[in-house]
Amino acid sequence: MKKENKSSYSCLLVVAILFRAAETVPAYMNLFYFNTTSNSTVTEQCECGVYGANSPLGMATGLVGVPKSANLQACESNTEFTVTEAPWIALIERGNCRFSEKIKLAAKKGAEAVVIYNESSRTL
Repeated sequence: MKKENKSSYSCLLVVAILFRAAETVPAYMNLFYFNTTSNSTVTEQCECGVYGANSPLGMATGLVGVPKSANLQACESNTEFTVTEAPWIALIERGNCRFSEKIKLAAKKGAEAVVIYNESSRTL
């Protein structure tokens, strides 16, 4: 291979690696909950998120648990959740600490998975 061809190949390889790092994977969700107003079970499906850059891709099922404190960001080591019986999924507000800290805390408390959301309304 000529020297000029080798350098062109190296540049293409670097570009391909950079595009792979920026790739996002959509998260599909199936939600089931009981609506007390209509006295019925509601089912919703959405493509309403993305997996984190280093997150394992997989499926999780369980009840949803939120932090018990008024602060829903789960950044403090003494954070407790409303659900602790397996399997359960932690629902945590974005902010005040790294995603990895939130995930490690929820995993330590027994969560099967973690959903981190952007705060748009404090009503859950």
